[in-house]
Amino acid sequence: MKAREYVRKSLEKMIEDIEMLVSHASVYDVSSIDKERPFGTNVAEALNAFLNLAEKMGMETRNFNGYAGDVTIGHGKRMIGMLGHIDVVNVTDGWKTPPFLVVKKNGNLYGRGTSDDKGPLVSCLYAMKYIMENKLLPESHSIRLIIGADEEEEYRCINYYLKKVERLPDLSFIPDANFPLIYAEKGLIDFDINFLNKKQEYYQADVLELQGGNARNIVPSDARCKIAVLGSERECVRNALNKFSELKIRETVDGFELLSEGVSCHAMNPEKGKSAIASLLCGMKESGISFSIQHFLDKYDEVFGRTFDGSLLGCAMHDEITGDLTVNVGTICMNGDIIEIKSNVRYPVSNSYDEIMERMIKPLEKVGFNYKEILAIDPLYIEKSDPIVSSLMEAYREVTGDFENSEMAIGGATYARFLPCAVSFGPLFPWEPELAHEDNECISIDSLEKITEIYIIALKKLIQL
Repeated sequence: MKAREYVRKSLEKMIEDIEMLVSHASVYDVSSIDKERPFGTNVAEALNAFLNLAEKMGMETRNFNGYAGDVTIGHGKRMIGMLGHIDVVNVTDGWKTPPFLVVKKNGNLYGRGTSDDKGPLVSCLYAMKYIMENKLLPESHSIRLIIGADEEEEYRCINYYLKKVERLPDLSFIPDANFPLIYAEKGLIDFDINFLNKKQEYYQADVLELQGGNARNIVPSDARCKIAVLGSERECVRNALNKFSELKIRETVDGFELLSEGVSCHAMNPEKGKSAIASLLCGMKESGISFSIQHFLDKYDEVFGRTFDGSLLGCAMHDEITGDLTVNVGTICMNGDIIEIKSNVRYPVSNSYDEIMERMIKPLEKVGFNYKEILAIDPLYIEKSDPIVSSLMEAYREVTGDFENSEMAIGGATYARFLPCAVSFGPLFPWEPELAHEDNECISIDSLEKITEIYIIALKKLIQL
């Protein structure tokens, strides 16, 4: 049976499998962590559900203590790999459909994880199933699909897997980025900073609560601040804040609640969104009102402000391969006098980690921020002439007929960095909008068919290398 016919006959079952996986709200949950569920109950259940699905197809499966799993066909020494993730980012209030229930609408499947990364994982699984059922795998080869469970947080899944697994694939592709193919990825640094705020002797508004954002790798779509104001200052404060259209003001018994709405998007392209945190903090500073966290507002504006290019930190960088360095302040929270921020930097492949640190740490510490690194991943770069690149490009073009779009570089950090000779390959087509991490995430049914067919042909070509 030809690949296209196989995919069409399998499509209904593939959609059912995606619906089942999306129903597991596999968001990192610290409240339900235990020894067998290192990232929480829902993530563990989603991983087990996927492995059970593969096992029913007759494939070999392993669960690495809830951190990761793998699915294998064949026992040959030459191993082709694929690597995706079962965890998803959290949701915000902007969803128009239930995020953990797949809704079919206008030829799309809506639901958190449909495109990032549960839908593509199902495509990979059915591609393996096609190879296995049609006996296309030589005895000298094997194919392994690796499933991580902490890609959206700190990559602890793949680091654990690398320590425990007996061997790694010889060459791999990662279904967690863009078509035609990603040959270069920016370096990534996740870090936390905190600031000890010292209240001034006099202020007009006392900040009682401050919070915003959902994750360091998402441009924040919401931020809020509650302030207490003396009766004599109430009208003055209200009038000053009302001048800023990006701040919504609600009356409270003690004063006001300030709300800021942004536009959420993936932190790899912050220019496509609008930071609610930046709008809130900069709006407060620019209002002319004196706040109890004024010292923090001044210093935040000094090193971040409304920018996302690192220019205020002195680390604006650019190269012709991957473009500009970007900085995203993803979350903010005030606990007593401590203001905590979770942030993310993505830097060009031509620059080094040491260079970023040298430029970034000093400005932060100079104004009073305490820095803690959470994760650092070096850039990825593979020559376009490499056989894995040319083979995968052939598979893509054979299915799509697209010869206009070529290999590309991105700011996203994928699993490709963790495996030898690996590149990111799909699932997003050049003509589709980027919906990963955004409200109303979806995958088109037509794209799901094409993705699966491409992966089948890709595996056939990689077997021949």
